[in-house]
Amino acid sequence: MVKPLNNKLTRHEVRIKAVQTVFQLIAPLEDITTEDALDFALFAGNDPEEGYAGNVDAYLRELVEGVMAQQATLDQQISQYLTDWTISTIAKIDLTILRIAFYEILFVDNARVPNTVAVNEAIELSKAFSDDKSRNFISGVLAKVLENQA
Repeated sequence: MVKPLNNKLTRHEVRIKAVQTVFQLIAPLEDITTEDALDFALFAGNDPEEGYAGNVDAYLRELVEGVMAQQATLDQQISQYLTDWTISTIAKIDLTILRIAFYEILFVDNARVPNTVAVNEAIELSKAFSDDKSRNFISGVLAKVLENQA
């Protein structure tokens, strides 16, 4: 039996839900609102009769809304670290993971989420959502970011 979600998601679980939500918003099969995408991600894997607690984790909302609002800035920053790639040629799921990582690096206070944590989490997300080649690509881009900040 699948247990229902509550409002006590771990930061890793929040990032998984953020990837699922942002991906739906950037590659929609139909028009979808942020609220609908959040609901879908939060219900995913839950008993349909029990659902989730109904309140969206504040950090999940911050990630999703922040990534969507800062998409152009994030893409510009990501582009600086690409070699032989463009934003339009990156797989949508990999771009989603990179956008979330860059958002945490650029817009979330380092005391709340250290840059190394944002990078490590992005690599973990790529293990769940991408293949080895994509994981190496994401890891390489983010390694350049950390080197640049050192």
